[in-house]
Amino acid sequence: MLSCRDVVIEIGPRRLVSGASFVVDAGVKSGLVGPNGAGKTTLLRTLAGDRDPDGGEILRRGSIGYLAQDSMIASVDPSTTALERILTARAIGSLEREMEEVRARMERTAGTQRDRLIRRFSRLEDEFSAKGGYPAKAEAKRFAAGLGIGTDELDQPVVTMSGGQRRRVELARILFADTDVLLLDEPTNHLDLDARDWLIAFLVDYKGGLLMVSHDLPLLDEAITTIYALDHGTIETYRGNYTHYRVERRRRREQRRKERRRQEADIARLEEGIRRFKGSSEKLAKRARSWETRVQRIRSDLVHVDRQGRSVAVRFPEPAASGRTPLRATGLAKAYGDTIVFVDIDVDLDRGERIAIMGLNGAGKTTLLKILAGQEQPDLGEVVRGHNATIGYYAQEHESIVAGRGVLDHLREVSSLPDRELRGILGHFLLADKIDQDAGTLSGGEKTKLALARLVVGGHNVLMLDEPTNNLDPQAKEALVDSLHAYAGTLVLVSHDKDFVAAVSPDRAILMPDGETRYFDEDMLELVELS
Repeated sequence: MLSCRDVVIEIGPRRLVSGASFVVDAGVKSGLVGPNGAGKTTLLRTLAGDRDPDGGEILRRGSIGYLAQDSMIASVDPSTTALERILTARAIGSLEREMEEVRARMERTAGTQRDRLIRRFSRLEDEFSAKGGYPAKAEAKRFAAGLGIGTDELDQPVVTMSGGQRRRVELARILFADTDVLLLDEPTNHLDLDARDWLIAFLVDYKGGLLMVSHDLPLLDEAITTIYALDHGTIETYRGNYTHYRVERRRRREQRRKERRRQEADIARLEEGIRRFKGSSEKLAKRARSWETRVQRIRSDLVHVDRQGRSVAVRFPEPAASGRTPLRATGLAKAYGDTIVFVDIDVDLDRGERIAIMGLNGAGKTTLLKILAGQEQPDLGEVVRGHNATIGYYAQEHESIVAGRGVLDHLREVSSLPDRELRGILGHFLLADKIDQDAGTLSGGEKTKLALARLVVGGHNVLMLDEPTNNLDPQAKEALVDSLHAYAGTLVLVSHDKDFVAAVSPDRAILMPDGETRYFDEDMLELVELS
């Protein structure tokens, strides 16, 4: 169980949450919604214990599983496999690794040393069995399979995996831990259609308490029974799924508007009476003073009405023209240790075209995009940029956003425009009030907007985008689509968002891991859902 009482959360001078009180109890399936930057991710981090609240009290009973939005598995041993990482959730992954190491040493030794190793192996195996090691190992494999982690991937070192693969390994580890409360931040990022369906079924049957942040609206409809809406620092509770929340929110807003209009009409009527009678006879002046008291009371109880929120405005400037072939790659190959990602890949970009790199998770889509963008070097082959080609790269893990550096400084790094113009661009991305904020403290959606702002000021004529819609709210995603429709440069895209890919309308697709290039058609959208 997890309980919040009058919780306050602040980032610098800005108050994100004020006086939040709610309970996540066993069987409660709740979703936390709100616009990008409202404080959802920071609230989840605070509930998980990654930071202390700035006021109020958080009570935690039982075990908590927390999937962070930016799970990078930074501290894992380079040799740890995906299966071992999942097993660490129940403290048996390291035991199995130690057992294998002792077994290998047993085969190389003899005599009394081998006898000592046999006894040590026996103790380790007893501990492994006592912790349910063998059945748990089979269960961990079922969790992995449900989330689309293949048998070969389970034996792969985590550090060699793509961002999407690592994210699924972390989700499997947290679900496998069998905790009393789950705090999940964008759990469907990088999940294909089958894995997403498996996750929904798991969450529907989950007996513990659940609090989830997600822009996956169907997920909020299918797995959630309570919505907590965070906006302007306050949390409002809605019983029901996301669809019910949207209907009820409109009803409540209209009710508040009516009440506010009634209050303002009462104030206007009383103030008119005050002006007429305040200087009159003592009897009328006394009545006017009582009306002043009523006006003060009404003003103190004025119903808050949400203002119409500003919209994100994304517009890529007209780029300088590149040559007819802005980029050509031949014979590309990449491997991580013994894991071969792809071999013999050729890519030719034509000026102004849109290409989608497609394939299943782990097929090498992100790796190919990084190589084309110059962020990573191939083991074989070469990439040649054409005349006047300038490449802007958007990384799915926000590697370009550096903690400890301010938001405005991130634009200064990539643009010589005066600060006045850079501030204006940040305003279009709804980041004007965060100019001096440490970029590492931004929410996932805000980091996405900052990374897109860096692309805008760069004036590139080739854009390479890796999962650019992750963590974006619906309005911001729509703004991004509109901006790409108007963009005159060349676009290379990796995305698992079927609607986004359909809206961008690629000209061609590169199918990984074979690297076959085909003209794009709508039937390929099924592959997007599986990617």
